[in-house]
Amino acid sequence: MTIRTPDDLCRKLDGELAWRKKELSDLKYFIDQRTENPFRKRVLGRCGVTILYAHWEGFVKIAARYFLEFVAMQRLRNEELQPHLLTLSVRSSVAFSSDTRKHSELGKLTEFFLNGLSERARLPFKKGLDTESNLSSTVLKEITWCLGVPYLPFETKEKFIDARLLGRRNCIAHGEEVDVDPREFDGMRDVVIEMMVYLNNQLQNAATLRTFMRTGNS
Repeated sequence: MTIRTPDDLCRKLDGELAWRKKELSDLKYFIDQRTENPFRKRVLGRCGVTILYAHWEGFVKIAARYFLEFVAMQRLRNEELQPHLLTLSVRSSVAFSSDTRKHSELGKLTEFFLNGLSERARLPFKKGLDTESNLSSTVLKEITWCLGVPYLPFETKEKFIDARLLGRRNCIAHGEEVDVDPREFDGMRDVVIEMMVYLNNQLQNAATLRTFMRTGNS
């Protein structure tokens, strides 16, 4: 289903969030089951971190794609977009060579802003935004800028994102022996869900209030 209206976007985002929350709740149930087997506890802790990260990166990536599809389906001109989305349209519209030091390459930007602002915007919703398979706080900051989502609420969670979530996930994915206390899962799960809910709400609000458009064009 093509995402054309705010309601379409809300349904897609809410559905995406719901199944992820459900799976994390099921995982919490299994981890909470008492067991005296230390090996099982260790395995559950490692699995828990890996799945938490997978849901976090997966939701950010697909939520961004859904939102960009919604904006693209509004069939707006470049001049109607907020600067962050206009930047994405420029990247999709202008083909640069590897040597951007040449004046002729920069001239492509001049040409765009002289003649391309009245053309329909081209947003990369099919490809989406690259999480680089390592959704660090640095990558997240770039993605939120592209989407027009305030990054400030994530600043207090940077250490959590980089060290406890991504760092541990990378160690586990690379086959390193990293112990994760299963008792940590509850708190980590709460933070991941909080971050997903925040992103979900911000994108839905942007669609409903049309804040992706420049003032005077909404």
